[in-house]
Amino acid sequence: MNIAASAPGKLVLLGEYAVLEGAPAVAMAVDRRAVVKLTAQPGSRCEVFAPDVLKARTPFSIGSNGLPDWQAAGADAARLNLVDEVLRGLADEGLAPAAGSGFHLALDTSAFFDTQNAERPKLGLGSSAALTVALAMAFVARTGQADDAASHVSWLPRLLALHRKFQGGQGSGVDVATSLVGGVIAYQLNDGGTTPTARPLTWPAGLHQRFIWSGRSASTPKFLSILRAWRLDHEAEYRTRMDALSSIASAAVEALAAGDAAGFLSCASSYGNDLRALGLASGVSIYSEEHVAIAAVAASHEGVIYKPCGAGGGDVGVLFATDPERLTAAVAQLAAAGFASVPLAVDVTGLRIAITESVEA
Repeated sequence: MNIAASAPGKLVLLGEYAVLEGAPAVAMAVDRRAVVKLTAQPGSRCEVFAPDVLKARTPFSIGSNGLPDWQAAGADAARLNLVDEVLRGLADEGLAPAAGSGFHLALDTSAFFDTQNAERPKLGLGSSAALTVALAMAFVARTGQADDAASHVSWLPRLLALHRKFQGGQGSGVDVATSLVGGVIAYQLNDGGTTPTARPLTWPAGLHQRFIWSGRSASTPKFLSILRAWRLDHEAEYRTRMDALSSIASAAVEALAAGDAAGFLSCASSYGNDLRALGLASGVSIYSEEHVAIAAVAASHEGVIYKPCGAGGGDVGVLFATDPERLTAAVAQLAAAGFASVPLAVDVTGLRIAITESVEA
């Protein structure tokens, strides 16, 4: 059979950093998708075509142990580390492709880059998580377990484990959950971080948002490393600041659940202020020079709130407002200052899988 699978990217709207300590995070699946096409081919040759990573097709085979055997130079193989980790993780689950089976694997993450920039920086929309979800579920569907692939409850912790291994053990998994489930969700790590849960939220009709590209990419693992190092000598302050962020995040989820746009807006303002304070205290540049400039423009428009999405330091930030005209005015002023808005909408479907039968030549 031939499999086409795709999963959306994500933006964390509120709850970043505190989500690692068990607080809820509000995240939105966006209409930029990682696409995986898994096509059967005769023989035992397998190949990956991932033009966003490598220009040439990369050959490999599946060994008797179900693990990939790469026929690529070290640097090229390293660029396909995510594919390697997913295949190895599926082998541990007993879901590896059969030894000697041949297939062509095409990976497309082009929607996650700023194509207006010649250097094509990533926008920070969670491409690796989206690709992990689409890639793993394509192989699960290939084993005839497409129905199981649709089970969010069953697969969320397993996909989180796969992605964390790729990330060196880091990450809350909010990006994986959002790509899998779609829509706007409240995500939380329960039971000491061992049980991830995601529940859908309804976005209030009177709450508007626009997304602004800071102009540069940022590294979440780098920021988390700096924060961990600072925490070692500032545990009490770390805990106080995380408790405050957690309290705001919980109130924000409650406001969304109640359809309280004004309440959420107040939470977003408070959370942004506390995030900035955390960054200044810890040395993590959550509010980079670009985010500070964007926030200053937003503050000049009454009722418009701005904060970075996710770890900050770059990537995309979000403007919130209950007055769409004031929001439009802020976006126009930011565009004049060189900060472009990114056209993003909620993707409500999450993981998609389509299966067709192979046609023999």
